[in-house]
Amino acid sequence: MSPEEHHVLVFDIGKTHVKVTILDQSGEEHYQNRTSNKVLQTEPYHSYDIEGIWAWLKKELTDLSKRFVIQAISIASHGAAAALINPDTEELLLPIMDYEFDDYPEDLSKYANLRPPVEDTGSPLFPAGLNLGRQLHWQSQLLTQEDKQKAALLMYPQYWAWRLSGVLSSEVTSLGCHTDLWNIKTNTPSPLLDELGLGESLPALKEAWVPIGTVKKKLTKEVGLSENCQIYPGVHDSNAGYLPILRQPKNERPAVISSGTWSVIMDSSSDCETLDTARDMLVNIDAERSPLATARYMGGREFGLICERLNTDIATTFTDKDIEKIIQSNTFILPSFCSGTGPYPNRVGHIEFENSPLQINGKAAATVYSSLMVNNILKRLNPLSKQDIIIEGSFASNEVLCRLLATLNPNRNLRTQSSGNGVTQGCFLLTQWDKPFDKKENPVISPYPFKAFISYAAEWENKLKQ
Repeated sequence: MSPEEHHVLVFDIGKTHVKVTILDQSGEEHYQNRTSNKVLQTEPYHSYDIEGIWAWLKKELTDLSKRFVIQAISIASHGAAAALINPDTEELLLPIMDYEFDDYPEDLSKYANLRPPVEDTGSPLFPAGLNLGRQLHWQSQLLTQEDKQKAALLMYPQYWAWRLSGVLSSEVTSLGCHTDLWNIKTNTPSPLLDELGLGESLPALKEAWVPIGTVKKKLTKEVGLSENCQIYPGVHDSNAGYLPILRQPKNERPAVISSGTWSVIMDSSSDCETLDTARDMLVNIDAERSPLATARYMGGREFGLICERLNTDIATTFTDKDIEKIIQSNTFILPSFCSGTGPYPNRVGHIEFENSPLQINGKAAATVYSSLMVNNILKRLNPLSKQDIIIEGSFASNEVLCRLLATLNPNRNLRTQSSGNGVTQGCFLLTQWDKPFDKKENPVISPYPFKAFISYAAEWENKLKQ
């Protein structure tokens, strides 16, 4: 590696972890580090540790600038988060709310009566602050009229792009992910911000693959970045995982399973008009402003909760015998372990033993459960599809999970992301958007060899109908 070779830094703010990754011009990763994403117990609502993230990022930039020539920074973040800032003072008007905080004031007017219809936004009414509009409904009442008139509303990726560049921007994947702020029919902002007195708060819309500017001069001196380092506006993380698929012809696009704290399944060939919005199915907007049928559940979070319930460290290992013990003993792990989300939002997660409780490996149990949940969602999105399935993120590294899912989809090729994390690769791709697309052939996963899993999966589905 030449010391003058240019590199891309990807800054990924997930719900559980914050990551930086360095990639060369071929997309090969040369460095990655992460830290926990903390939630602060602030008043009147819990909020993200913005300054903690910023201090960590600056330290990473300072260290990395000594080792790499960073020519571009590309950003992804989880959805349902946004910053209201005063552009004059460059300060937050209010802390950035944690979307899982649900103790909203009882005297607030009902948000359900204010929000646009789901037919216009593609966004069902979700619990807590998963509809960004619900957060803004409360926050707008905490602001003075003067603050509202001055406020700039930045979706979470664009907030970090602004801190790096000083340039205000909006971007469609961030606006179109269950915010209630985007009209999927007109591809324009919904009337909600006008209703909240924030109608003038959105900055100009930018394409995700076009830099909004260079890094702030003050920041270049502080951390050692080149003054020519380009800052991209940032994207919603699940949509970042979909970006490599977006470069393929629409009739060839596979379904994508983007996995982290949330498991988000996206299928461009699914009919957006027939989604079951009561089962955490919604319409996102891809980076080219097209509607994208989406369904999800808190896959990573539920995986960890199942391990906890069965007293198993999530870092432990398991064998095929652990999987077979679960199947042969008719032990069923049934949803949901995160209430109000996923295809079974009103069910309470539990483990059903045919006879007396057994000692089972929690990670093996969570693996079996996850494969069944993802398959259930895939079938709901597009039951007749024969298109490939791509898994990226944390589930892609669980070979048994992938093989179990392949067993349940014999008419589809199931593949895992061949190089790195899909979100990271998508963010990298944005910095190379004008270059020819090199489609990598992701490996096909072979089915799991235990045939009894097919009948076990059918019985699992039957139990959910009872």
